[in-house]
Amino acid sequence: MAFAIVHFTVGFVSILALLWALPLTRYRLTGAFLGGIWALVPDGSKILDGSQGTAVETIHDGELADLFFFHGTLDEPVFRALNIELTFLALCALGITFLLYDWRYGRHTPVVNRFGSATDPPPTDSD
Repeated sequence: MAFAIVHFTVGFVSILALLWALPLTRYRLTGAFLGGIWALVPDGSKILDGSQGTAVETIHDGELADLFFFHGTLDEPVFRALNIELTFLALCALGITFLLYDWRYGRHTPVVNRFGSATDPPPTDSD
């Protein structure tokens, strides 16, 4: 079973990469956050009890778990042995995704002129 941060990061990075390529929405980070939450849904049985917890546990143990950003695959024993490496890789991917997102959509700092800032108002005739 992979750590929850790995599941969240896989969902977050996947949706953010998809929304980065599509210029359709202005709420990219919100969509990416919801993608991370979607990736954690099969682990909801750990906080839900009763019939809801049982239903979510059925999803977690079944074939539908891979619809939640490969949740079932990441919980296989092969990946369980690589928990630390997967966490490091997921956090590196998250950092790179944030850098690419900021490069593409972030505000760039203004160019500083020799005697002032590029954001200074232009001189008027009265100056």
